[in-house]
Amino acid sequence: MPQLEQVEFFISQLFWLGVFFVILFLVLTYFTLPKIRAFLNKRDEFVQSHISKQDELIKKAEQLIENYEQKLNEAKNQASKIIAEAKESALQDSEKLIKATEDKIQQEIKNTEERVSKEKSLAIEELNDQLKDSASTFLSKITSFDKGNIKV
Repeated sequence: MPQLEQVEFFISQLFWLGVFFVILFLVLTYFTLPKIRAFLNKRDEFVQSHISKQDELIKKAEQLIENYEQKLNEAKNQASKIIAEAKESALQDSEKLIKATEDKIQQEIKNTEERVSKEKSLAIEELNDQLKDSASTFLSKITSFDKGNIKV
């Protein structure tokens, strides 16, 4: 019975298996795998280019941060200098103002002392005049002549 004869059937299956395996191997080797390899290579190049761009961007960012920090430090130094100069200028201006005010006060004191001195001398002169008038009035009353007689 041919159905039970497995040897020929098995050999033909092995033959066709070998033929299809070789065809499949050749199709994969010459058509499919090169496309897959090309796609993988292209993807690797794409990834590498983006990684290199990323590295460049990171370096640029670090450089920008470094420049920013340097400029920030320079600005802080300039601000400190400006503040120090402003303090010094304010101190000088305040010293000038204090000196001018002190000079003005001293001048006012001098003027006031001169006015007080003048007023004092005027008061003394006026007092002397009043004393003279009082003395002359007193003497005139004491030494008044009544019809040629002296009354004491």
